[in-house]
Amino acid sequence: MLIMRAMAGWLVLRFGVLGPLHIQKGEEQVTIRAAKQRTVLALLLIHRCGTVPTERLISELWDHDPPVSARGTLQSLVSRLRRSLGEGRAADGRLLVGNASGYAFALPDDASLDLQEFDQAVAGIRARSAAGPAAELADGLADGLADGLADDVDRALDLWRGEAFADVPASPRIVVERARLEEARLALWETRADLRLARRRNDEVIAENTALLADHPLRERLWEQLMLALYRSGRRHEALTVYGDAERLLTAELEIGPGEGLRRLHGQVLAGSVPPAAPEPRAPRLSAPPAQLPPAIPDFTGREEELTRALTALGRAPAGGSAPTVAVSGMAGVGKTTFALQVAHRLRGNFPDGQIYVDLWSGESRPQARSPDEVVLRFLRAIGMTGRDVPSDPEERVAVYRSALANRRILIVIDNATDEEQVEPLLPGSPTCAVLVTSRRPLSGLSGARHIVLDVLSAGQALDLIASVVGPDRLAREPATAAELVDLCGRHPLSLRICSSRLAARPHWTIGTLTRRLLDERLRIDELEYGRKSVRASFTLSYEALEARARRLFCLLSLVEAEDFAAWVAAPLLDTTVSEGEHHLEVLVENQLVQVAGRDGAGQTRYRLHDLIHLYSGDLAERHIPVAERRDAVARLLGAWLTLTDRGHETSYGANFLLNHGTFPRWPLAPAYVGQLLADPWAWWESEHRSLVAMVAQAARACLDEAAWDLAVTSTTLFGTYGYLGDWQTTHETAFAATVRSGNRRGEAIVMSHLAGLRIYQQRHTDALDLLAPAADTLARLGERRAEALCYVAMGIAERGRRDRRKALSHFHRGHELLRGRGDALAEAHVLLHTGQTHLALGDLKAAERSLRSARSIARSVDGGPLEGYIDHWLGSAHLGRHDAAAAAEAFSRAITRVSSIGDARAEALALQGLAHAHLQSGARDTAEHVLSLAGAAAQRIPDSATATRTLSGIGRLLTDLRA
Repeated sequence: MLIMRAMAGWLVLRFGVLGPLHIQKGEEQVTIRAAKQRTVLALLLIHRCGTVPTERLISELWDHDPPVSARGTLQSLVSRLRRSLGEGRAADGRLLVGNASGYAFALPDDASLDLQEFDQAVAGIRARSAAGPAAELADGLADGLADGLADDVDRALDLWRGEAFADVPASPRIVVERARLEEARLALWETRADLRLARRRNDEVIAENTALLADHPLRERLWEQLMLALYRSGRRHEALTVYGDAERLLTAELEIGPGEGLRRLHGQVLAGSVPPAAPEPRAPRLSAPPAQLPPAIPDFTGREEELTRALTALGRAPAGGSAPTVAVSGMAGVGKTTFALQVAHRLRGNFPDGQIYVDLWSGESRPQARSPDEVVLRFLRAIGMTGRDVPSDPEERVAVYRSALANRRILIVIDNATDEEQVEPLLPGSPTCAVLVTSRRPLSGLSGARHIVLDVLSAGQALDLIASVVGPDRLAREPATAAELVDLCGRHPLSLRICSSRLAARPHWTIGTLTRRLLDERLRIDELEYGRKSVRASFTLSYEALEARARRLFCLLSLVEAEDFAAWVAAPLLDTTVSEGEHHLEVLVENQLVQVAGRDGAGQTRYRLHDLIHLYSGDLAERHIPVAERRDAVARLLGAWLTLTDRGHETSYGANFLLNHGTFPRWPLAPAYVGQLLADPWAWWESEHRSLVAMVAQAARACLDEAAWDLAVTSTTLFGTYGYLGDWQTTHETAFAATVRSGNRRGEAIVMSHLAGLRIYQQRHTDALDLLAPAADTLARLGERRAEALCYVAMGIAERGRRDRRKALSHFHRGHELLRGRGDALAEAHVLLHTGQTHLALGDLKAAERSLRSARSIARSVDGGPLEGYIDHWLGSAHLGRHDAAAAAEAFSRAITRVSSIGDARAEALALQGLAHAHLQSGARDTAEHVLSLAGAAAQRIPDSATATRTLSGIGRLLTDLRA
């Protein structure tokens, strides 16, 4: 333990990084609140007793973009850290030591640092297990030795309090160290499972490995141990099910399936030949107060969290002397009244002077809502005031009402309020009263109110609701069908209650009988009606409160088939500006016809329609908007999508790089708005890629094949860069089918060529060539020279992947001939880039540099953007081949700047690895190690998890080799 001399005596100082940063000084816990101070301290603890160069710390803190004042800021951070740790001004005995090159943390041998203790424990465990893997050793270990090893493993794992450096910002070095420690921690968990298996503690292995696999599904050893524990527990079928789960997951993520060990164990389980564990060692043995509340529903279910919030808020008087108020809002039929009455009945005992209830709008039976004047009069009568006691002037009436409620304990329930103006005159001034209001609109202007927004029920709550009406036995007979019924109702409480009532009234119906009646989307809304309860009538009240343009937008939103959408979608649907469209959209939100789904990574608010409201909206659209107008709205929406994907591609890659477009018209969103939306193309793409997949499918179903294929191929490079290979496959297969159906030969061939690009990305080069050859022939017959040329370029890449580099060069030359003189500079540069790569693979450094320099010259002449970065990457590789480390480092540095600007994490990680090799070649091992840590941080941003895992694993191995 580290001992520090202080005025109060001797203090023990302990540090912890295996979880949130933890500092204990004697009995006092030291908190470092500033994030950058935590980063500095963590970096110094990682390099304990070693100096971390100042430039390294600056790079870690500001990620290659330090401010001019970085050195001074770093000095200030260190100074504040010293004060937090209680260090004086004297240099002697300091923990944080500065020197000419940087800073070090002077941690003596007897210091307490959990990171150091963990590393030492891991080394000791590995030494004790050096004879072989723990799985093979454990059964043969003497009991005492096995127990001792198990205790060591438990103690090492007990050092952890969460994720390593949990509250430290993820600088490049922190990311790599966190990955290293997590790998060691996982290895210890696997060792513990092996030891437990040997001691027949199978239940513990099943519990722990099941939890671990939820977070680490690619760890095959964890799967093996779980299978073995299940088998040895007599649960052979579950062991085989686990293997099936592992096989599907590993094949989907890594495309290689389970490894040899897992396959061997699977065979043993099938054959019943799994080796048994070693034998287990033997062990020893008013007037009457008003009571106006309507009855609460006896079978009320769910809403426990919301109930607690409402009961708590209404049971506590707020500051300022006003009555505690809760405003409950939500879409039509979500159960606001039911919820409010449940709360009110639970609180009746707290309000002995009475409970007053009013429905401000009693549905279809009333032509308009009740006025506040009318309601105040009703309230006064409820508390016993009549005749001359009631003033005729409305303002005086409100004053008398509030005076009458002063010091009385009365609960007021105001149901179905339209707006704040209806409610405010009804609020008492006494903190002894309480008010509960329901409204479809969030009454955000209601001063001092606590707001509770009710959403649809969870699946479990929905099933409980049905069971409470029809009986649990009836539900238990058809559990799968009941779950389907819940989904068809969208977990919407009113719909569920209607269905439950219909089933209860028809005992001869099965749940499946009603479910089949709901399957037809055109009739579903009409089926959701029973007695006076009607989903359509409930929604219609909200719809009829809208003005004309908002009504039209509500109908047109049924045409959006994406799961959710951004505000700009309203503009093409209404054929108006984004600001006007957003205004009408927010009106729909206020009236609970559109839900806010959250905010995406691009800063856009996301919206959605509940499934039943979507059906209702579609029904209205069919009734009120002609087919031609609906089709035009879809075309405008697709045109807006094409405008955005065109700009997203151009922002990332420049010009019309590698694309051939169709003839479908773009719909012009305002350029300034598009520029703002796509300022960060990656964030926008991350937010919208699922919607784009849905729009390609919608275009195909609408027989708008030209829009479908253009939208799909315009997104190809974005799919590849950001790792959405499944979306690439889905959109292109959908677009291909659409072009085949319509006889669109040009679109069909171009989609085939882009599907071939996916096959190349997947290393399926022969499959790619099978697509490219007929595509090139079709495009040649159609006179589409540019598209044909790009097919030949793709053929060259595929042949290079098959190691036929001479044939690859032939295809590249053919592609270059077709492009030459067509004014497509970036496409020419692209061909020359691949020509240079191929010469490099053949070992012809001169030819490689010649092609790559030509490519770079062309790309620079037209501001080739990221393409210049890809060219510089391969120029760097050529320089490495000539052992010109300085030129290589310069080229890789240029590449990093270019590719990082578009968020291409894969290319950035590869370029950083190239830069690390250049530093290694020049003998700068420390710099190489630092650059590799940056590569690790970039690899963590790769969206494709399998690629990211492989890249990080390679970086980790190289770091280990560097330190050897």
